Amino acid sequence: MKKIIKCFMFLSFLMCVSGCVSKPGFKGNGDLCGLIVDENNKPVKEFIVYCHSGDASFPYKRPVLTNENGLFVFYDVPSDKYLLSGEKNNYLNISKISYSFNDRSKIICLQTKSFKAALESADEMIRLGQTDEAYKLLCNISCESKSPEENLIKAYQFFTADKERKKKTIITQLKKYKGEESAFFNDYAVKLEEAIK
Repeated sequence: MKKIIKCFMFLSFLMCVSGCVSKPGFKGNGDLCGLIVDENNKPVKEFIVYCHSGDASFPYKRPVLTNENGLFVFYDVPSDKYLLSGEKNNYLNISKISYSFNDRSKIICLQTKSFKAALESADEMIRLGQTDEAYKLLCNISCESKSPEENLIKAYQFFTADKERKKKTIITQLKKYKGEESAFFNDYAVKLEEAIK
């Protein structure tokens, strides 16, 4: 009897799975699923994901949050090409990634970087003389306005600034910071100011 029940459960499972799976090139609506992971391939929860389309009848879907496993789902989406993007404070933004939603059995995996990993990448680029690339990366890190993280990004941007005027603006911004670490950023700004004299 146990073998019959197990066999029945297995057949039911197969029927359920085969009913959910579609062949590539499907037409119609389905659930667009994806996964957000960090630089260590660990899931990132509460990452905001956006879905955009060039089709005027379907310009975008309401943003969704990833769950604790880094998964996100846009429900009832027409098969088409989409641009996926996302953000979360203290993570590298995901810029518009083109995705052809034509196979409901697949999920897209998008990778971001934590704040620390993004700064390490920027630091390496600066040391290699790739200041333009480092500046772009730094501008793509999401963080709370007027936070220590924002000031740390500005401190790194000082080394990517190509004009003295930009460097002076960064120094002024660091001096104006009024958070817990204001003494640190003020001292750092003074040292940067001495360095450009």
